[in-house]
Amino acid sequence: MYFKMIVVPFLAVMLAVASAGLVGGPVDADMNDDGAQNALQFAMVQYNKQSNDAFVRQVSEVVKVQKQLVSGLKYIFTVKVARTSCRKGGVETLCVVHEDPAVADVTQCKIVVWSQPWLKSIKVLENTCM
Repeated sequence: MYFKMIVVPFLAVMLAVASAGLVGGPVDADMNDDGAQNALQFAMVQYNKQSNDAFVRQVSEVVKVQKQLVSGLKYIFTVKVARTSCRKGGVETLCVVHEDPAVADVTQCKIVVWSQPWLKSIKVLENTCM
């Protein structure tokens, strides 16, 4: 009987905590948030600088956005990235994803950006494209 008195309330509390999410853990975020938009834009500029592709790539679809409070904000993006018709170093400002799916070469990526606006610091911590 003693076992039931301890274990049942403990399990109820654990279930409540698990369903509420971890304190300080990632939570879903709104892509319309200025911070999220700036972080993703920064990440894509860095991505294109490091890419050997002759064409600019851009986000074709935002699958999921999360943020986490960690001495700043960590943004965790799951996005689909595709090749555009704009060459790197060109002067075009409006780049559209290539119409031919084989040329667009859509890739799903996990991008993690850490932003500390009060320090004017922003870094891409992870960019894993599958």
